[in-house]
Amino acid sequence: MSRFLIQRPLPHGGRLVERVITDKEAAKKMIKGCPSYDIKPTLHYETGVPVRNVYREIMSICYGFFSPVEGSMKQAEVERILKERRLLNEWIFPYPLVFDISEEDFKKLGVGAGDRLVLNLKGKPFAILDIEEVWRIDNPEELAHLTFGTPERNPEVVKEPFNKKHPGWVIYRSLQPVVLAGKYTIINEPKMRPPFDRFWYPPRKSREEFDRRGWRTVINHQTRNVPHVGHEFLMKCAAFTGDVEPCHGILVNAVIGVKRRGDYPDEAIVEGHEAVNKGGYIKPERHLPTIVLWDMRYGNPLESLLHGIIRQNMGCTHHMFGRDHAAVGEYYDKWATQILWTKGIPSFGFPAPPTDVPYGLDIRPQNMREFSYCPTCKEMAYSETCGHKREKLSGSFLRGMVAEGVQPPSIIMRPEVYKVIVKWWKHFGYPFCNEKYVVNKEKELEVDLEDL
Repeated sequence: MSRFLIQRPLPHGGRLVERVITDKEAAKKMIKGCPSYDIKPTLHYETGVPVRNVYREIMSICYGFFSPVEGSMKQAEVERILKERRLLNEWIFPYPLVFDISEEDFKKLGVGAGDRLVLNLKGKPFAILDIEEVWRIDNPEELAHLTFGTPERNPEVVKEPFNKKHPGWVIYRSLQPVVLAGKYTIINEPKMRPPFDRFWYPPRKSREEFDRRGWRTVINHQTRNVPHVGHEFLMKCAAFTGDVEPCHGILVNAVIGVKRRGDYPDEAIVEGHEAVNKGGYIKPERHLPTIVLWDMRYGNPLESLLHGIIRQNMGCTHHMFGRDHAAVGEYYDKWATQILWTKGIPSFGFPAPPTDVPYGLDIRPQNMREFSYCPTCKEMAYSETCGHKREKLSGSFLRGMVAEGVQPPSIIMRPEVYKVIVKWWKHFGYPFCNEKYVVNKEKELEVDLEDL
């Protein structure tokens, strides 16, 4: 198909959700006399370490990244998602999103359906939740299993039962029992802290930026990592193959939030991709690093659905998917995401690809194989390209080199990217995410709020 026939897709659900009040006087009137609640992080059910902060979901919902979702989900909606991966309005969506609190906090608040609750962040009013329903999570472990699947229910792609070693499973296993369901509205617009401020392109702004740049076709690169050269070649080749020749723009959209131990700090991730841009390894006029707030669920094919929704809402026409997309461990088949986007996964509610079902997605998949380096050809290319013995780019091997203070060869990682890693290593005192980073991140978050 000619690229000239491709049009930017509408947001998922047909319109962008935008639930942000910028008029402070109007906001003050909205919250006058309302009870308030200080947002608390979700803590690991065993260790007590933060694994999620619902404020990131509120941000992504109210700025339209998760359109058409508008708030914390009712029980019937969660049940339908777990059975069919659909919202009550029929549009596909992969994960339950809920505002959960403890029984003790619920009793103290004394709120119910029909009440408006002010949600405080960093001690200041941030958003409101107009409560439509109160329901309870009876068995969080069962909820976690239903969210990600089991080998028995989802034999096409689930290879191992999920457990406490899986970060996303832990998030749902750690939820509090009381769910306050209803729509969110941000009433005190937060300001992104550096370095995240220059990468903040919510869907309305990203679509305007694409128009400004003249990008009609845009392909997205999902990332939770600093880029090595394999990522760079993935972007370059994905943008010049398939039915987009060439794609006008490459959007890098980094997931910012709690991550597993061993991932790079968020600050290094976004500035690492910026270094590829500034270094000219991909033309800056065709490359835009951005962020989305989300505590990774590491859900492979299910996570890819959310990624497709986010990037379609941002205005992308295409999304690249590779091996072990958004995965950790060996819970899913390593090509589970590509199975979903080429054939569908019936047990997850997809008898056909997400683009070929009613109320599905319009963003087009660009499925990519893995890249490796050939010492004989002295080039990076698809692993099947030549007949020589090739060297795979192992993230674990690279992290081992970095941990030892060894700069990887430029054929593996650009020196500008390594300098970014070292910069944030010096700042934090460690090169990778660990418990200390997660705890400190929860204290600071990515945003600041003014007084209302």
